Amino acid sequence: MSHVPAPHRVAPATTDAADAGASASASRYAWYILFILTLVQVVNYVDRQIIPPLLKPIQDELNLSNTAVGFLGTAFMLVHSLAAIPLGVLADRVARRKIIAAGVGFWSLATAGAGFASSYSHLLLARGAVGVGEAAYAPAATSLLSDMFPARMWAKVIGIFNLGLVIGAAVGLVLGGVLSEKIGWRACFFVVGLPGLLLTVVVWLFREPPRSHLTEPPKWGDMVQVLHIKSFWLVIAGAACITFAAGALVHFLPKLVTEVYAVPSSQAAVRLTPIVIAAFLGVIAGGVIADWLQQRFAAGRALTMAVAFLLGAPFLYWGLYAPTLGQFITAGFIATFFMSFYHGPVAAIVTDLVPASLRATAIAFYMFAIHILGDMPSPVIVGFLSDVIAGEQASAAVMTEALRQAMLLCVAATALSGIIFAGVSPVLRRRAVAIEPVSA
Repeated sequence: MSHVPAPHRVAPATTDAADAGASASASRYAWYILFILTLVQVVNYVDRQIIPPLLKPIQDELNLSNTAVGFLGTAFMLVHSLAAIPLGVLADRVARRKIIAAGVGFWSLATAGAGFASSYSHLLLARGAVGVGEAAYAPAATSLLSDMFPARMWAKVIGIFNLGLVIGAAVGLVLGGVLSEKIGWRACFFVVGLPGLLLTVVVWLFREPPRSHLTEPPKWGDMVQVLHIKSFWLVIAGAACITFAAGALVHFLPKLVTEVYAVPSSQAAVRLTPIVIAAFLGVIAGGVIADWLQQRFAAGRALTMAVAFLLGAPFLYWGLYAPTLGQFITAGFIATFFMSFYHGPVAAIVTDLVPASLRATAIAFYMFAIHILGDMPSPVIVGFLSDVIAGEQASAAVMTEALRQAMLLCVAATALSGIIFAGVSPVLRRRAVAIEPVSA
């Protein structure tokens, strides 16, 4: 493995070439691709986040425990995580537009299929299928965008791309809450699933840009190099912690608001709109601030994450124990703003750490790791812990208080993420060489 000095920045040696090539292609068509992929991301997260506002009616109709409804989120993320690596490797070898289009079509049909579920097991199966389709998306889309925009814009571009995450999550939460009362929870899956099929055709017609590397497809020996990067594992650890917190919060907050503040389930998601806006603003601010600091410090992006998460943790604690809905919304707004900083910068750190030929593979492994350690187990862990705290045959009030206590794990995970990113900052600063693929 050869190394090239890079004294004042943390980036692969291929970055300069990629930057020059991407600059030339960052045209109106590149922005069009970004717009469409962001729109696909919206659909992605509408289909993903339609579940939380439906938890209460699903739980009531199917007579499920908090552990069982938590596992709906865990099952989705488990399948999603396991599928991410092979589909990411595939995206480094075949046309990325085809991978994306196939994924969109599959998860859209699977989402609609959940509307036919007549039992808990059928619902689990449908949500697992959605996880497979969505696993095809982010690695291929991130790799595609990295070949269309210069490296200095990556955090910003990925941040814009991930605005679709925030918008989609908001639309999914609101639609689920409003429509479930009018048409029932099963029909909600048809409404949000089928429109995604239109985007399958649009993505299939993309003109895919040339890859920024002119090497052979990545070899398994090259991929092992990624696993030997110490800073890569530290980034994964920090990202997994914040993802753990976010996964449980998104899954249970609508239910918690309904039970703690006596808000009807159909209105809970609407009441959370300010928090969704905070996530939107946090994604934008995180990308802009992290890119600005990265131009001045070798570990500017990691430093941004450290400060943001350490600021967000105490506000999250305040929100969970806020005596009024107004205080809950205020604290939740501030906590969510800081916790949402990571979407663009962390992925940009990962793409900076590896050769261009392995970007999709590295992003896929990163996604696998943060999901398998983060938002895959967090809903069922928090749900199970709340059931243990409440005990058997507990009253509704006791179960609600137990859920709130269990969600303190999210506060601890957020603070730990900030500590880890503070620790990874000096490691990135000392990283004075770039990693390249093994020469043939």
